[in-house]
Amino acid sequence: TAADSTTADSTTADSTTADSTTTDSTTTDSTAADSTAAKPADQPKITRLSGHIQRKYRVSESKARHIVQEAIRNAERHRLDPELILALIAVESTFKERAVSRVGARGLMQVMAGAHTAKIREIGGSHQLFDPTKNIHVGSRILVKYLNAHSGNLRRALLSYNGSLGTRSKFPDRVMRIYRDLQRVTVEG
Repeated sequence: TAADSTTADSTTADSTTADSTTTDSTTTDSTAADSTAAKPADQPKITRLSGHIQRKYRVSESKARHIVQEAIRNAERHRLDPELILALIAVESTFKERAVSRVGARGLMQVMAGAHTAKIREIGGSHQLFDPTKNIHVGSRILVKYLNAHSGNLRRALLSYNGSLGTRSKFPDRVMRIYRDLQRVTVEG
């Protein structure tokens, strides 16, 4: 879950890192909800990834396409890989947009509203976390925040996102395994 954690972690840094120059934009609600058409160059990626998600997670074609398009759009906006966003969604909610965890995390990226009040206010309140577009927007911004806080160290950023920094959580390993699988899907089909 996207929790706010300030615990120190004593684990070794993961060699997989993201660009630490990524910024946490403060986009308003209207920008987050604006729907832009996918670029023609993205169509093969959208088709491959959404087909994979449909089959593996039993998601309808229209929902899978929408989620993949939003992942691509937010990845471009925040300088992330769309496959990373999708891997995080797979682990957090298995692509169930109405998912609620036992601790109250909501939506596709399992965002904890209480830990990110300013971001939640920008999208119109915690009930908006069930909107896939807004959830992916907020979840991506939270991931970028943690990547910046950990100088691009993806493992530590994922631990912070999950609220498990300072533990021996397998969460980053699960995300990274699916991330690599989705990268293969993108390349190989």
